[in-house]
Amino acid sequence: MSEGVSSSQSKRSRSLPIGAVVAVALAAAFVVWLVVRDNDSSPSTSAVTTPPAVTTPRGATTKAATPILEAASIQTLKTVPALVGHPVYWAGPKSGITYELTRTSDDRIFVRYLPNGVKIGDRRADALIVATYPVPNAYRAVGLAAKEQGAQTFSVPGGGKAVLNKSAPKNVYFAFPRSNYQIEVYSPLAGRAKNLVVSGKIRPVS
Repeated sequence: MSEGVSSSQSKRSRSLPIGAVVAVALAAAFVVWLVVRDNDSSPSTSAVTTPPAVTTPRGATTKAATPILEAASIQTLKTVPALVGHPVYWAGPKSGITYELTRTSDDRIFVRYLPNGVKIGDRRADALIVATYPVPNAYRAVGLAAKEQGAQTFSVPGGGKAVLNKSAPKNVYFAFPRSNYQIEVYSPLAGRAKNLVVSGKIRPVS
């Protein structure tokens, strides 16, 4: 991957439960996406033992244990919040890209911005990702992550709180008061994730 996350960060991300308080400071969206693509049964705070049938944005029925991965239109993205029961964040429409949508068994949503010509599911493509994770008391989790060594916090338009850590400067995490979902923004370009969050460009699909 170009400008990817270091191997030490990758090992830490793979060893932590996704959605746990510590993960808010250490997980990297691209690394988590790779883990999801390889094995959706990775540790989770809401592990699914007997996956029920679910309906994909295209209307096909599948098993929840299998991550749903597809090229999504903007119209398709707009149907996802109703399916998962919580807002889904993205960076807005972009020209010259393909929206890659991944939905996991515990309703983690990844919207990856792939340049034209890059195939869906390409593990080599290190691109902008906006992920929405169900996390109980997400605002408190961000606050706890802000106490970690190397953490930096800043405000998000609308009253949210964001944190990034010097050990993973390409990843920003934020949440709003009284919410149970956390948003992660990853960009291979240093500083871009923070700029997108501060500017208010990371917003719910609507």
